[in-house]
Amino acid sequence: MENALQRSPIISKLTCGVCYNVGGEDGDRLSNLPEPIIHHIFSFLETIDVVRASAVSRKWRYLWLSIPYLNFNVHNICSNPLERWSLQTTNEKFKDFVNWVLLFQNGSVSIHRFRLSCLNRVDDYTFYRWIAVPIKLPRSLVTCESLVSLKLDFGNREHQGVLNLPTCVGFSRLKSLDLQHVEVLDYNLFREFLSSCPLLENFSPLLENLKMDSCCFPDLKILDISSNSLKSLTLERIEFGGDELDNYKLKIACSNLESFNIFAPLLPDFTLESLNSLQNAFIFLETIGEYMEAKEICHRMSKILNGLRDVKVLKLSCTLYQFLNAILEQRSYFSASFNNLKSLILCVTTAEWTVPLIIRLLNHSPNLEVLTIYFDSDEYYDDWEIPDKVILCLTCHLKTVELIDFSGNENELELVRFLLKNGHVLQKLRIISAIMKFTISSSSVALKFLEPKPFLDFFNRF
Repeated sequence: MENALQRSPIISKLTCGVCYNVGGEDGDRLSNLPEPIIHHIFSFLETIDVVRASAVSRKWRYLWLSIPYLNFNVHNICSNPLERWSLQTTNEKFKDFVNWVLLFQNGSVSIHRFRLSCLNRVDDYTFYRWIAVPIKLPRSLVTCESLVSLKLDFGNREHQGVLNLPTCVGFSRLKSLDLQHVEVLDYNLFREFLSSCPLLENFSPLLENLKMDSCCFPDLKILDISSNSLKSLTLERIEFGGDELDNYKLKIACSNLESFNIFAPLLPDFTLESLNSLQNAFIFLETIGEYMEAKEICHRMSKILNGLRDVKVLKLSCTLYQFLNAILEQRSYFSASFNNLKSLILCVTTAEWTVPLIIRLLNHSPNLEVLTIYFDSDEYYDDWEIPDKVILCLTCHLKTVELIDFSGNENELELVRFLLKNGHVLQKLRIISAIMKFTISSSSVALKFLEPKPFLDFFNRF
């Protein structure tokens, strides 16, 4: 790009009109003007011409880094009319130039004016990244010693604001950090930022609650969160770079973590380590991933189950169930039990694999006391066949069953019959539909009929 930068008629006219030589650059009157005046003069130029000016004078070599006026026009990217670039080449060179200038901008300079003329030459994501001017946190906020809770929300569901992360150490007493709609361009700086909170293991432990919602890491494939102080972690719709959206990884290693919630568009490759204190876990996936092989899906989901086997409250979304059923059926994937599990929350359809999954989950939860089921289905499948078998938790521990959004179809009624017949210590069954005659084995069970609850309760319940 260097030759193109030097071929600028605007720069030639500018320098020839106001400069003279009396033995080198000391006679360059324009270069000797105060910097604010030079900035004002250059504010009338396109940014590409300001950059080209860096080749005219040694004093101007880095001046373009501090200009608070940015003017980009796709029609001016090519200064040589003899170079006949294709439309695609012009667009790519324009995008490269804008990205290059924004990347090297001096973080201490406040942008006064930003002009962008590109018609429909760039995609929406690139466009919104350009106009999302990095937001810098005030030093007084970073170094505030009394700050214990911080929430940063920089955008909306479609686009994030770019966070210009501080380089100084701060947030010495911060215990709760909530980041929403934040785009992080430098992950290493992000780790340093969190470490000053601090989040990383090598620093004094203070941060207890971390939530990241709709945050973007465009150049990251592995999100590693390791802490001895963190007690609550929520990750919602984290975006990673690259085209292979199902190929990102999450590593969670937090020995004192008590609550872990993740809402993800696809199934990530989890690594869950040292979650000995984990009490509550909520795993919700919008979909599994179209291009992932079944074997890889089972492998990833088995890592989730094994990492969560000590939890006391477990909530799972229905997108997991078909493969969970296959995993629980094969001991090579998951041979342990949820021995500490007291409460299980499921959102189910009336598919044919729903009952086998529920039975297998109950068999793997010998000490379960509360079972909550949300029904989410407008379709009716073949009749369920529920085996009449002894399940330890039903015989000895299960005291409360909640059936929410219960429509009263024959499959759901059959499940109620099964629970009432086999729940020997059942004390409470909460349901929203009329109950027909059932055989009840527990003399102390109380049936309660409630108004329908909205489905979103499933997401808010913990």
